[in-house]
Amino acid sequence: MDLITLKTYLRIDHDFDDAILNLLQGYAEQYVINAVDSENLEYKETPLFDFAVTLLVGHWYEQRIASTDVALQTIPFGVTGIIVQLRGLVE
Repeated sequence: MDLITLKTYLRIDHDFDDAILNLLQGYAEQYVINAVDSENLEYKETPLFDFAVTLLVGHWYEQRIASTDVALQTIPFGVTGIIVQLRGLVE
């Protein structure tokens, strides 16, 4: 997924955080790859993979401030379900 698509989904219209978004995208892609299958990467070409990455990037981007009055979740809602579906594509 390119940075423009990611920023459109996250509704970010400035370029101040492009480096952070690129970094988070790389982390999110590796997170999903490690959770699904690091050898057979055919699922990377599916929209579900991109959606899981987008959800993770959005969550990590919004939660990058250390203090908040809202309880933080480790993984945003829906990512675990998408990972399970992607695992089914690999088998």
